[in-house]
Amino acid sequence: MFEIGFIGTGALGGALARKLLQSGRRLTIYDADPKMRQRMAEAGATVAASARAVADTCEIAFVCLPAPAISRAVADEIAGATRLRILVECSTLGVKTMRDIADHLAQAQIAVLDCPVTGAAGGSRGVDAGTFAFVCAGPNDIFARIEPLLRSLTERVHHVGTEPGMAQIAKVINNALSITALTVSCEAIVMGVKAGLNPGALIDALNDGSGRNSATSDKFPRSILPRDFASPMSIGVKDMQLYMETIEAMGLPAPIGTAVMDIWNSAYAENPKRGYNSIVEYFERPAGVEVKG
Repeated sequence: MFEIGFIGTGALGGALARKLLQSGRRLTIYDADPKMRQRMAEAGATVAASARAVADTCEIAFVCLPAPAISRAVADEIAGATRLRILVECSTLGVKTMRDIADHLAQAQIAVLDCPVTGAAGGSRGVDAGTFAFVCAGPNDIFARIEPLLRSLTERVHHVGTEPGMAQIAKVINNALSITALTVSCEAIVMGVKAGLNPGALIDALNDGSGRNSATSDKFPRSILPRDFASPMSIGVKDMQLYMETIEAMGLPAPIGTAVMDIWNSAYAENPKRGYNSIVEYFERPAGVEVKG
């Protein structure tokens, strides 16, 4: 069985890499964090000295990194690799960065499959539960070669276009819808609690009605009601920024996106260390209530 590379083994990347190992794949990894490298070594992966070393060892490599600038730097590093021929880019980068990376690597005869992950719920929990999906864009022949590998991890694989960048558009749309649902749900449920409704009972009622969404069905019972705000708010800010950059580049109006972006920027400016789902506190404070179960 051929060797697969994986660059970036944090929360999401590490979960995907471990799942590849569990499927019986041989894996060579690199992560800038020594603790992540140690965890992957203990899981059975071979640890390389650099991202370039992974690309010099493996014909196919996955990348899952936290910021567009880091993905660009890694693309620059691996462009001269001796063996790499297909890069599976699982990061959420936005369309421009994705297309820049694909164009850059094409000059080095390295094909790119734009392949962000959705439904992973912050990393290992969603991947381990099998509730995540790959949204892919790239040439049909490249997708056909990688699809069996993706389906060894999840049956939820969607090929949405033949040009890298198109999956990024689908991903930023997904994220904007999820963040918007969370934001308006926080606003509305705080109103209900202020009116005297029991928050747990209200969530149950909403989930049996037409107001049900990813926030009411997952984020409120899992995180907001127990006041567990672990994931960083910066992820939501980044995702909304990518959505706004994409829609504005198309010359389209975005009044709802603008309003949501303003709320997240304001909440983040108040406390950059606050957790993702603590956006509820933005609405709780002026209402003088706490949504707690």
